[in-house]
Amino acid sequence: MTALVDPRNGPDHDLPSCTGARTYVIASSPRTGSTLLARMLWETGRVGAPKEYLNPMQIRDWEVRLGGPLSRRTHGLLRGPAVNLACHGRWTDTRLRDHLQRVRQRRSSGGWFGLKVHWHHFERFFVASGRDPDAFLGDPVWIRIARHDRLAQAVSWVRAWQTGAWVGTQRARIQPVYNRHLITGRLADIDAAEAGWDGVLAGRNPWVLDYEGLSADPVGTTRSVLRHLGVSAEVDVPVPLARQADAISAAWVERYRAGD
Repeated sequence: MTALVDPRNGPDHDLPSCTGARTYVIASSPRTGSTLLARMLWETGRVGAPKEYLNPMQIRDWEVRLGGPLSRRTHGLLRGPAVNLACHGRWTDTRLRDHLQRVRQRRSSGGWFGLKVHWHHFERFFVASGRDPDAFLGDPVWIRIARHDRLAQAVSWVRAWQTGAWVGTQRARIQPVYNRHLITGRLADIDAAEAGWDGVLAGRNPWVLDYEGLSADPVGTTRSVLRHLGVSAEVDVPVPLARQADAISAAWVERYRAGD
């Protein structure tokens, strides 16, 4: 089989079959701590394996694993920007339901299926098409995570995009270079994403978290989510990822604030 971009999409990480699982959605934008939260929830073994299953890179892997013969061959050849372009194609309601169902069947536990979604992916699959998310996700529980310091978030986003190191376990491919224009662009994207979630989640009563609280107390924050999902037992909550913020990020924030 063609190699997967993300090994965690492979069958070795599938969970035992769990029927009738309810969905919870981690509504986020990049660099808010959503990956750490999702991984910690996954590691508890109680609430499925939340992941960005609507991210084009993730979709590519699931097509390579479980798509039809033509789709497996086509997606197996895709790399880098081509993956995103391919996923901009027409997604029928049936195709989207089938994708979510095949993941749900393999990544649910404890009666829960977790889905982490950045705004730009949610916008692509639901807002732009006018789809009602409840019709595809079954009246999900919404968990929203955001970051109060949006400038620090934008800096982190630019660095991750430049280096390819999105989590602490990945090594940077190249050294990051300060670029005010790129940071300004990501700030605009963050503002648009948070405004988008404000609209979608109005009246849906989301459980609200923030990066700062998760960073200060990852175990306590994750346990609060577990309790919200009905897991009352004191389960072990490992912390599998380290923070990536460092002196370079702090220096970039100061340069930007100084007008450089």
